[in-house]
Amino acid sequence: METKGTPLYRKHLTEQQITNICKHLSEKNGIRSIERLTGHHRDTIGNLLEDMAEHATEVSEYLMQNLGLSQFECDELWTFIKKRENTTAKKHV
Repeated sequence: METKGTPLYRKHLTEQQITNICKHLSEKNGIRSIERLTGHHRDTIGNLLEDMAEHATEVSEYLMQNLGLSQFECDELWTFIKKRENTTAKKHV
């Protein structure tokens, strides 16, 4: 899998491990809690969180600069995506 230019680049975690950590983060679990749940060191989780936040910021900036979206429209887009993921996940259960 090609990961260059993504938050997954040069990570020593599998895509599934990263997804699992991100799910715990989105459920508002603390870093130490995620450390206990996943067995990954808190520094690894913190670094991943920083990389994901930086990537999200870059995507939002791209949307605002290149597509002319406002910050409000970007927030609405992320909210829509989150809701869409939740309904898609429920369909597959």
